[in-house]
Amino acid sequence: MKKILLTIMVALCTMGIAAAQDLEKATELYNNAAAAIENNKAEAITMFEQALDMAGQLGEEGAEIATQCKGIIPKLYMAVGKEFVTAKDYNAAVEQFKKAIEKGEAFGEAEVVEEAKELIPQIMMAEGNGFLKAGDFESAVNAFQKVIDADPTNGKAFLAKGQALTRLNKADEAIKAFELASENGEEATAAKQLSNAYVKKAVACQKAKDMKGALENAQKSTQYVDNANAQKIIGVSALSLKQNKVAADGFEAYLSMTPDAVTKEPGIVYQLGMALVGAGEADKACGYFKKIAQDAKWGEGARYQIEQNKCK
Repeated sequence: MKKILLTIMVALCTMGIAAAQDLEKATELYNNAAAAIENNKAEAITMFEQALDMAGQLGEEGAEIATQCKGIIPKLYMAVGKEFVTAKDYNAAVEQFKKAIEKGEAFGEAEVVEEAKELIPQIMMAEGNGFLKAGDFESAVNAFQKVIDADPTNGKAFLAKGQALTRLNKADEAIKAFELASENGEEATAAKQLSNAYVKKAVACQKAKDMKGALENAQKSTQYVDNANAQKIIGVSALSLKQNKVAADGFEAYLSMTPDAVTKEPGIVYQLGMALVGAGEADKACGYFKKIAQDAKWGEGARYQIEQNKCK
């Protein structure tokens, strides 16, 4: 500041009266802006911009004030934006950061530009996550889409958008979002989400008596992450479609993942036995029928199959 004042005093001695008055006014604006920074950054920005405009018209004599203003203005926009973030006014924050980028690019403040560009998607993600947590899923989808519009390679935004769409029961749109998340660096997490999404579709198909759709969606689920629920649906739906080998494989996979199902779900064991018989593996089926031969509900059927298949 002392250097600026000294430069200005020298300039005043060599300038005309009108120009000297303009330089003095620009200096006053600059000083008032500097004093306002702590209590009112928005007002400080306005005054710095006025000082810059006035100094710019003075040519070489106003160059030092202009340079100082150019270094401060982008940083002040950043500071105001961060205050809005603290207040959770994310839209206002993004607007300030965009201005910081605009001014930073114009004035050669590369660090400010880089920081603002990094913060904008983080803020929009924070806004979307806030909506997601609050149960406002439509707003969450819109917020995450803003991130995607700004950066079409943001896998986390696609992932979060898919989660919001899932909560809105928009399964096909959610699956598309998860696929794009997987393509953009979120393979492992997206695979889990895709697996869950296809299980839900399979369950919906089961309820609608669409066993073909149930089988196809359950199989897709296991392609992403193998899981007991999908294997159980594969077994039940494939058996109803008389795809006995597919059904047997599904039931066996389910039992291997949930060993206590042998005692807790004897009906699954019975269906597995029937699938194996249909697939021409009666000897193997016998072992399963014997496991439930004394069950109160399924035992009679199991004993009948033991007799019919001449189990040893």
